[in-house]
Amino acid sequence: MSEKDISGLVIYSMEGCPFCLKAKGFLVEKGIPYTEIPVAPGSDAWEEMKQVSGSEYTPQILINGEPIGGYADLVNLYATGEVTERLGLSSAGEPVDLYDVIIIGGGPAGLNAALYAARKVLKTLLITKQIGGQLRDTWEIDNYLGYSGEALELIEKFESHVDNYDIHKRVGASIASLDLTGRIKSVKTDDGHTFYTKSVILAMGKRPRTLNVPGEIDFQGRGVAYCSTCDAPFYTDANVAVIGGGNSALEAVIDLDKVARQVYMVSLTELTGDPILQNRVRTYSKVHLYTRYNTIRIIGEESVTGIEIESLDAGEKTRLDVEGVFVEIGLLSNSELVIGTLMTNQLGEIVVDLECRTGIPGVFACGDVTSVPFKQVTIAAGEGAKAALAAYSYLLTER
Repeated sequence: MSEKDISGLVIYSMEGCPFCLKAKGFLVEKGIPYTEIPVAPGSDAWEEMKQVSGSEYTPQILINGEPIGGYADLVNLYATGEVTERLGLSSAGEPVDLYDVIIIGGGPAGLNAALYAARKVLKTLLITKQIGGQLRDTWEIDNYLGYSGEALELIEKFESHVDNYDIHKRVGASIASLDLTGRIKSVKTDDGHTFYTKSVILAMGKRPRTLNVPGEIDFQGRGVAYCSTCDAPFYTDANVAVIGGGNSALEAVIDLDKVARQVYMVSLTELTGDPILQNRVRTYSKVHLYTRYNTIRIIGEESVTGIEIESLDAGEKTRLDVEGVFVEIGLLSNSELVIGTLMTNQLGEIVVDLECRTGIPGVFACGDVTSVPFKQVTIAAGEGAKAALAAYSYLLTER
């Protein structure tokens, strides 16, 4: 077949080639007719492909005999309208909007990444279920430099700052699937929309492991807390309970012993944290240990007034009058979508280097979803800035 004989859109593809499958799937999704020419190394079709395209890599795509490149080039040209224009077609289906960066997550890390990306004049899309991330699980913030007050007010300040820039946002959407391989990545949301991007920043954060007992959800932010570093100072001279027996619970008790009147530590098992932390906590006169006790419910009206616990050994129930309950039974990484695609540690956290790179070119991660230690608002925000700057540097090399 000579170059002048090739009309319409033609794709040279090889069996088992993943980018060939992606290109064909993209064309089907967009309703663009094409002719497929199967090739195998050394075949006549292979030699023909090399002659007309100048490349031996598949897929190779031609429009009216003119080579346009592979899958990434196809998406780029479709986004500009050039593919349908050359073919004399009207754009079918959902139009492609090719972004420089898509940020997944709307907590401090994701919002600051969006801010820095926009300041670098990158075409940016932020996708998140809700703005604020774990900040919404706390009532007040007193450990973010330059701000002391309600967490919701800080969230509003973050969002207001981001909204000063031309950032596309899809709030309320969940991610259904990610394709992070190749130069062009795709992000599909649960409402069926697919977005294409040159880079991705993962900032999905973590979520507290919950007790799942009556009253817990009702009193979140009104006595139920998940971060002693954030909220301990607000319980000065109060009676509080810490639920859990591991390191995070022991560290919460250490924080609270400095400010609270009485601290009740309630653990379903014997203490499991580091012995040095256990020994320290056992010396505190204000701390009362309840090991092998199950937390049954959290009690209150406008705010928390107590908890009910039950002994696993004796079966007896006890009420503890407290004004605050710190649930410290661990955090879960929101990394389910990338398990098996990106390197994660034993906690499910995405492993990143000093520039927030994940190991896949063009894919970055920041904030609490990563292996970076010390899960704090200020650290997450800083890591978001780093991720955006790293993505910008990556895009410069790709242009």
